[in-house]
Amino acid sequence: MKHLLRAGLLWVATTAAANAADITITVNGVRNDKGKIAALAFVKPDGFPDRVAMAATQAQVPARQGVVTLVLKNVRAGKVALTILHDEDGDGKLKRNLVGIPTEGVGMTGKPLGNRAPKFEEAVVEIQGDQKREITLKYW
Repeated sequence: MKHLLRAGLLWVATTAAANAADITITVNGVRNDKGKIAALAFVKPDGFPDRVAMAATQAQVPARQGVVTLVLKNVRAGKVALTILHDEDGDGKLKRNLVGIPTEGVGMTGKPLGNRAPKFEEAVVEIQGDQKREITLKYW
């Protein structure tokens, strides 16, 4: 019985690992060296696009003007929406002005940023295995 249980647990662990991917993201357009660049992966609409604590997976690196690269590890295969935030003041939150427009840089997969942030469904991409993505930050 113990052998069957161990075999079952090993199968579950192997299957979970096989259904996870590493996503290497090149972030373009970082305007300065202040703060950090954070990548967030959302697998459901809750918290999308900028509630850091609600992201399924996240990664961050120090900001560097121009281009930075970071890796989201073990992202669940399937439908995922990716968000990049330039947290210039390092407080872990996206700053907005009085009318709700972000004052720090933002980028997402899916529909390009226009006058509004895309809905979760508009930002979803399909993840199947390790991949590379490029996302450009927008500053208003």
